[in-house]
Amino acid sequence: MKVALRFALASVLVPSLAIAQEGGPNLVNNGGFESRSPEVKTWDQLDQASGWSNANGGSADVFSKMGTAKNVGIPDNDLGSSAAQEGESYAGFVAWKDDMRPNFKRLMNGRDEKPFKAAWNQYSEYIQTAISAPLTPGQKYDISFWVKLADKSDRAVNGIGAYCSPTQLAYNHRHHLAELADVKSDAVLDNKKDWVEVKGTFVADGDEKFLVIGAFGPNMEKKSVIEGADNQRAYYYIDGITLRLRPEDDRDKDGVPDKEDNCPDEAGVKALGGCPDRDSDGVADKMDACPELAGPVNNQGCPDSDGDGIADNVDKCPKVAGVPEMKGCPAIKEETKKLFEKALTGIQFETGSAVIKKTSFPILDQVVTVMNENPEYNLEIHGHTDSQGDDAKNLKLSDDRAASVKKYLTDKGVGAARLRSEGHGETMPVADNKTSAGRAKNRRVEFKVMFWE
Repeated sequence: MKVALRFALASVLVPSLAIAQEGGPNLVNNGGFESRSPEVKTWDQLDQASGWSNANGGSADVFSKMGTAKNVGIPDNDLGSSAAQEGESYAGFVAWKDDMRPNFKRLMNGRDEKPFKAAWNQYSEYIQTAISAPLTPGQKYDISFWVKLADKSDRAVNGIGAYCSPTQLAYNHRHHLAELADVKSDAVLDNKKDWVEVKGTFVADGDEKFLVIGAFGPNMEKKSVIEGADNQRAYYYIDGITLRLRPEDDRDKDGVPDKEDNCPDEAGVKALGGCPDRDSDGVADKMDACPELAGPVNNQGCPDSDGDGIADNVDKCPKVAGVPEMKGCPAIKEETKKLFEKALTGIQFETGSAVIKKTSFPILDQVVTVMNENPEYNLEIHGHTDSQGDDAKNLKLSDDRAASVKKYLTDKGVGAARLRSEGHGETMPVADNKTSAGRAKNRRVEFKVMFWE
């Protein structure tokens, strides 16, 4: 069973020209009734439009600007005046005839009775044409056509739609079809001024061979639109009929169908499964550690500015080549390490004071030299004390001593922005405070080379 997925109704002013369509080729030949042989001269000549026929005993019509018969001419004809929606031709059909018969009860006995009552009320015409190529089972297709209620129609209905049939219909009756439409309008189509598009989508079974268009139930809604003499008909012009393979759903409009798109709500590139790549480095943004900066795949899309093999996003020194063990920063030279080890005990202060002893100046001068030779270095200066004395005083003393070392270095030309100092008091001992040797080790100044951004 075919499944109707969606139907919609659009009403717009449309000039007499073709409307561009999306999707595959039109599977309806002569959907604008432009091909006719011979030219129509009067009513009931649908079969003179190439490929079209009546699906039941009704007799639909073709209107042409090229013919000489005024009753089926364009724009003026016996049912009104209308240009074609496209080209120079269109067809027309009776969707419903509101048959009435005299009410003999009124004639016999009564003013309470209406003079007429409903009669057959079943007449309806349907047009059909062969589908030009087989439909694919399970695939979605779009049906679209344009209708306009004729000026001299005095009824309007809903349910104007299309049905894709596995066989060519050739009913002898002239009443409504029992088949259900694949696409139809829920709204009553009563616009006599503008062409109105009926369109929708359905899923094909794959056995469809003919397209049938007309008025479909169940529960057809009728509306009276009488102007002047009542002809009791709902007559519609029809034009611009298309049946097309529906493009695959593509919410982000990036050309990658949703079913294949790993990022269906973000426009992307096909090579990356439909995902975006803002920096165009071949790594999808959702997998890219640096989505705004181009980088190689093996660096998760991040650049390596200093060429040290360590991606910038994890490189503590992205502008200076370094080594993995330093997280991308330069390796500390062995002589520098030895100097800083020597400084642990080699930098001395006056007792209970932050004044640096002159004997410590040579070591500090060597530190200045290291900083000048390595402009990428930054230096943290950490002051420590032993556990003797007041804790708070020890903390302040260690902080002052670290600050004194920082001042010495800045006075020697090391930029202040490259230096930080901090005191820790007695909180971080490296030896036993119960011995004089241990306390001596705990009274120290530590240097740590850092690489700040």
